[in-house]
Amino acid sequence: MRTLVGATSSGVAAAVTLPGYLIDIGFSTPLRISTRGTLTWDSKTWTAADASVGGLSADGAASALNGTIEIGNADTNIGGLGSTMAGLVLAESVAGKACKIWAFYGDTAPGASDPVKVFEGVCDIADMDPARVRVTLQQSGGRTLFCPRTFLTADAGFSFLPTPGQIVNFNGEVVRLNAEGI
Repeated sequence: MRTLVGATSSGVAAAVTLPGYLIDIGFSTPLRISTRGTLTWDSKTWTAADASVGGLSADGAASALNGTIEIGNADTNIGGLGSTMAGLVLAESVAGKACKIWAFYGDTAPGASDPVKVFEGVCDIADMDPARVRVTLQQSGGRTLFCPRTFLTADAGFSFLPTPGQIVNFNGEVVRLNAEGI
Protein backbone atom coordinates (compact mmCIF):
# COMPACT_ATOMS: atom_id res chain seq x y z
CA MET A 1 0.00 0.00 0.00
CA ARG A 2 1.26 3.46 -0.85
CA THR A 3 0.85 6.43 1.49
CA LEU A 4 -0.20 9.61 -0.30
CA VAL A 5 1.35 12.88 0.83
CA GLY A 6 1.16 16.59 0.05
CA ALA A 7 -0.61 17.73 -3.09
CA THR A 8 -1.55 14.20 -4.11
CA SER A 9 -3.27 13.49 -0.79
CA SER A 10 -5.36 16.67 -0.95
CA GLY A 11 -5.97 16.31 -4.70
CA VAL A 12 -7.37 12.80 -4.39
CA ALA A 13 -9.61 13.89 -1.50
CA ALA A 14 -11.21 16.64 -3.61
CA ALA A 15 -14.75 16.23 -4.91
CA VAL A 16 -13.47 16.23 -8.51
CA THR A 17 -10.06 14.87 -9.36
CA LEU A 18 -8.30 15.70 -12.58
CA PRO A 19 -4.72 14.59 -13.02
CA GLY A 20 -1.95 16.87 -14.12
CA TYR A 21 0.63 15.47 -16.50
CA LEU A 22 4.36 15.82 -16.91
CA ILE A 23 5.35 15.03 -20.50
CA ASP A 24 8.94 14.39 -21.59
CA ILE A 25 9.64 14.07 -25.34
CA GLY A 26 13.17 13.24 -26.47
CA PHE A 27 13.90 15.93 -29.04
CA SER A 28 17.60 16.87 -29.41
CA THR A 29 16.93 19.23 -26.50
CA PRO A 30 14.33 17.40 -24.38
CA LEU A 31 10.87 18.95 -24.32
CA ARG A 32 9.54 18.82 -20.76
CA ILE A 33 6.08 20.27 -20.34
CA SER A 34 3.46 20.33 -17.61
CA THR A 35 -0.30 20.63 -17.83
CA ARG A 36 -0.37 22.34 -14.39
CA GLY A 37 1.91 25.32 -14.98
CA THR A 38 5.68 25.69 -14.78
CA LEU A 39 7.12 23.63 -11.93
CA THR A 40 10.19 21.75 -10.77
CA TRP A 41 10.15 18.01 -10.22
CA ASP A 42 12.91 15.40 -10.27
CA SER A 43 15.49 18.24 -10.45
CA LYS A 44 14.08 19.29 -13.83
CA THR A 45 12.00 22.28 -14.89
CA TRP A 46 8.69 21.41 -16.54
CA THR A 47 7.31 24.35 -18.54
CA ALA A 48 3.61 25.18 -18.66
CA ALA A 49 1.94 24.23 -21.93
CA ASP A 50 -1.51 23.92 -23.40
CA ALA A 51 -1.39 20.14 -23.52
CA SER A 52 -3.61 17.15 -22.84
CA VAL A 53 -3.12 13.40 -22.65
CA GLY A 54 -5.78 11.00 -23.84
CA GLY A 55 -6.59 7.50 -24.89
CA LEU A 56 -4.02 5.74 -22.73
CA SER A 57 -5.38 2.24 -23.04
CA ALA A 58 -3.93 -1.22 -23.06
CA ASP A 59 -4.69 -3.44 -26.03
CA GLY A 60 -4.87 -6.96 -24.65
CA ALA A 61 -4.33 -8.53 -28.06
CA ALA A 62 -1.12 -6.60 -28.68
CA SER A 63 0.06 -6.25 -25.06
CA ALA A 64 0.71 -2.60 -25.81
CA LEU A 65 -0.27 0.70 -24.26
CA ASN A 66 -1.21 3.40 -26.74
CA GLY A 67 -2.51 6.94 -26.48
CA THR A 68 -2.20 10.50 -27.72
CA ILE A 69 -0.82 13.84 -26.65
CA GLU A 70 -2.34 17.07 -27.94
CA ILE A 71 -0.21 20.19 -27.62
CA GLY A 72 -1.33 23.70 -28.47
CA ASN A 73 0.50 25.33 -31.34
CA ALA A 74 0.14 28.97 -30.25
CA ASP A 75 3.24 29.02 -27.99
CA THR A 76 6.16 30.27 -30.11
CA ASN A 77 8.68 29.18 -27.46
CA ILE A 78 7.28 25.78 -26.44
CA GLY A 79 9.19 24.40 -23.49
CA GLY A 80 11.71 27.22 -23.85
CA LEU A 81 12.99 25.65 -27.10
CA GLY A 82 12.32 28.70 -29.29
CA SER A 83 9.71 27.21 -31.60
CA THR A 84 6.08 26.23 -31.91
CA MET A 85 5.26 22.55 -31.42
CA ALA A 86 4.60 22.22 -35.16
CA GLY A 87 8.00 23.83 -35.81
CA LEU A 88 9.72 21.23 -33.61
CA VAL A 89 7.89 18.38 -35.31
CA LEU A 90 8.77 19.71 -38.78
CA ALA A 91 12.40 20.43 -37.87
CA GLU A 92 13.22 17.18 -36.06
CA SER A 93 10.29 14.83 -36.74
CA VAL A 94 8.58 13.28 -33.77
CA ALA A 95 8.37 9.69 -35.01
CA GLY A 96 10.51 7.40 -32.91
CA LYS A 97 11.28 10.01 -30.24
CA ALA A 98 11.22 8.66 -26.69
CA CYS A 99 8.25 9.79 -24.62
CA LYS A 100 7.48 9.48 -20.91
CA ILE A 101 4.36 10.68 -19.12
CA TRP A 102 3.73 10.98 -15.39
CA ALA A 103 0.34 11.73 -13.79
CA PHE A 104 -0.09 13.62 -10.52
CA TYR A 105 -2.87 15.30 -8.55
CA GLY A 106 -3.07 18.78 -7.13
CA ASP A 107 -2.40 22.24 -8.51
CA THR A 108 1.08 22.76 -7.10
CA ALA A 109 4.49 21.24 -7.65
CA PRO A 110 4.26 17.55 -6.78
CA GLY A 111 6.34 15.92 -4.06
CA ALA A 112 9.23 13.68 -5.03
CA SER A 113 7.14 10.49 -5.02
CA ASP A 114 3.77 11.95 -6.08
CA PRO A 115 3.91 11.57 -9.88
CA VAL A 116 3.27 8.07 -11.20
CA LYS A 117 4.65 7.05 -14.60
CA VAL A 118 1.67 6.17 -16.78
CA PHE A 119 3.45 5.82 -20.11
CA GLU A 120 6.90 5.09 -21.47
CA GLY A 121 7.35 4.50 -25.16
CA VAL A 122 7.82 6.38 -28.39
CA CYS A 123 5.99 8.97 -30.43
CA ASP A 124 4.54 7.66 -33.65
CA ILE A 125 2.87 10.06 -36.05
CA ALA A 126 1.79 13.68 -35.71
CA ASP A 127 -1.29 15.37 -37.14
CA MET A 128 -1.00 19.15 -37.26
CA ASP A 129 -3.37 22.02 -37.76
CA PRO A 130 -2.85 25.71 -37.01
CA ALA A 131 -4.16 25.33 -33.44
CA ARG A 132 -2.87 21.95 -32.21
CA VAL A 133 -0.44 19.11 -32.80
CA ARG A 134 -1.74 15.63 -32.03
CA VAL A 135 0.94 12.97 -31.47
CA THR A 136 0.11 9.26 -31.43
CA LEU A 137 2.01 7.18 -28.87
CA GLN A 138 3.19 3.57 -29.00
CA GLN A 139 4.62 1.59 -26.12
CA SER A 140 8.17 0.40 -26.72
CA GLY A 141 8.55 -3.37 -26.73
CA GLY A 142 4.86 -3.82 -26.04
CA ARG A 143 4.57 -6.96 -28.08
CA THR A 144 6.09 -10.20 -26.91
CA LEU A 145 8.90 -11.26 -29.19
CA PHE A 146 9.44 -14.95 -29.63
CA CYS A 147 12.59 -16.65 -30.84
CA PRO A 148 13.05 -17.13 -33.71
CA ARG A 149 11.39 -14.12 -35.32
CA THR A 150 12.68 -15.19 -38.75
CA PHE A 151 12.60 -18.75 -39.94
CA LEU A 152 15.65 -20.05 -41.78
CA THR A 153 14.27 -22.01 -44.69
CA ALA A 154 15.19 -22.74 -48.30
CA ASP A 155 12.20 -20.56 -49.31
CA ALA A 156 13.82 -17.64 -47.44
CA GLY A 157 17.01 -18.06 -49.48
CA PHE A 158 19.08 -20.24 -47.20
CA SER A 159 20.76 -23.06 -49.13
CA PHE A 160 22.70 -24.63 -46.24
CA LEU A 161 20.49 -25.54 -43.34
CA PRO A 162 21.70 -27.15 -40.10
CA THR A 163 20.24 -30.47 -39.08
CA PRO A 164 17.38 -30.51 -36.59
CA GLY A 165 18.61 -30.95 -33.02
CA GLN A 166 21.95 -29.25 -33.69
CA ILE A 167 23.14 -27.02 -30.82
CA VAL A 168 24.34 -23.52 -31.66
CA ASN A 169 26.05 -21.05 -29.31
CA PHE A 170 25.03 -17.48 -30.05
CA ASN A 171 25.85 -14.40 -27.92
CA GLY A 172 26.37 -16.54 -24.84
CA GLU A 173 23.04 -18.34 -25.38
CA VAL A 174 22.73 -22.01 -26.21
CA VAL A 175 20.02 -22.67 -28.80
CA ARG A 176 18.87 -26.12 -29.89
CA LEU A 177 17.58 -26.04 -33.44
CA ASN A 178 14.31 -27.85 -34.07
CA ALA A 179 12.44 -28.42 -37.27
CA GLU A 180 9.32 -26.25 -37.69
CA GLY A 181 6.37 -27.67 -35.77
CA ILE A 182 8.43 -29.77 -33.36
